[in-house]
Amino acid sequence: MIFRITSLCIVSIVLLSCSSSTQLTDIYINESFTGKEIKKILVLGIAKEEWKKKVYENEFRTELRKHNIEVLTAWQELPKGEELTRETFKKYFKDKNVDAVLVAIAAGESTEETLYSGGTSHVYMGFYGFYFTTASVFYSPGYLSEEKTVHMKTNLYETDEGEIIWSARSKSYEPKNTKEVIQTVSRNVVDELYLEGFVK
Repeated sequence: MIFRITSLCIVSIVLLSCSSSTQLTDIYINESFTGKEIKKILVLGIAKEEWKKKVYENEFRTELRKHNIEVLTAWQELPKGEELTRETFKKYFKDKNVDAVLVAIAAGESTEETLYSGGTSHVYMGFYGFYFTTASVFYSPGYLSEEKTVHMKTNLYETDEGEIIWSARSKSYEPKNTKEVIQTVSRNVVDELYLEGFVK
């Protein structure tokens, strides 16, 4: 009996240690979206540091390709100094048959357990009106605790009308580094997109 209880405790500890340190919250799905199948996605990372943008875009590309999605990354496709706007999208991507744009946003770090953030009313704006008008208000610190949390926001937009079709926030607890955060977030996000049928 003691051996059985000890074994169960060991199994529980192993399972907990293997569980994801990242949680997706506030998932939004546009139930009215009946667009065409998504086969090609442009990934855009938004962060203060240029290297973080590349990490975001590259990790999402890796995960999306597992589902046979053709992926373009903004850091490779947009000329240096150019921002992704309605005009630049038409200029550089009009003839590339991009079905959707996935935007990964660095939303700050905190040592709190709960995130109270501004900008909720702007979350579901279309992609073309979104870029800088909303990205800056996702993170607003609240009560402090001892646990470090990294916050991100991921939105998926269709490109015909620029409407948002999927969105989620993520919290990564006590991550080792940026790469670990984005690897876990990108995997979780793409898994959710698969479950919802946005990727096959």
